[in-house]
Amino acid sequence: MNFLKFTLLIALSFWFNIVMCQSKNSDKQFGINTGAIIPINYFGAGPLELESNNSQITLSSKIGYHFGMIIKTNYNKKFSVESGINFLRRNFDLSGSSNVTSLKDNADFGYISYGFPTKAIVYIQLSDKSFLNTSVGASLDFYASAVNSKGENDFIFQYSERAKWINGAILADLGVEWRGDYGAFFLGAGVNIPITTIAVTNLKFHYDESDYNNKIDNYSPVFLRGNFFDIKIKYFIP
Repeated sequence: MNFLKFTLLIALSFWFNIVMCQSKNSDKQFGINTGAIIPINYFGAGPLELESNNSQITLSSKIGYHFGMIIKTNYNKKFSVESGINFLRRNFDLSGSSNVTSLKDNADFGYISYGFPTKAIVYIQLSDKSFLNTSVGASLDFYASAVNSKGENDFIFQYSERAKWINGAILADLGVEWRGDYGAFFLGAGVNIPITTIAVTNLKFHYDESDYNNKIDNYSPVFLRGNFFDIKIKYFIP
């Protein structure tokens, strides 16, 4: 818990510095970013195989997306600090089947959050206009309200509520930035690792259609970590 408070304090301090500080030795750029959240089996984001007495459910990540605005403070050609606000939607799939009948069902749901990332960026110059870009930082994340959904055949039901209203995440990026007369473009990839669970998902499965209201498996709560790998594009106004 102390580590979480420390990380959030650092993120807030960086954000205040970017928004309020006006240094004669730096210049600021405004930009936009977008990207795809890619489901991978690393960083604790792999599929979860869940079993109950009479059924089984698989919960897995699928492609999501994020977009937002950025303020970048360039102190020199080799170092910048970047902050902004992002909208993120993580998407998940559910597939379930009964162990006592032939019933099967599929469902999906999305979980929305808003992030305030701050990253320190180091550049390695590759040519006159291109730079290798490496960055690390933290994000202050706020989660939207709970979400619920049901399967195509009404056998799977899920209800996901936020584990915390506010959380922190560790960020790391690697990519290439090209600087020209029409602005700067960045193409790269990164990881986002929340410090604690982002949501608690409750599941149930109606495993026998002959007694729909009574033959139900209620699963133990699933704690979603929310880790992801993403591909991103940024554009900075000249």
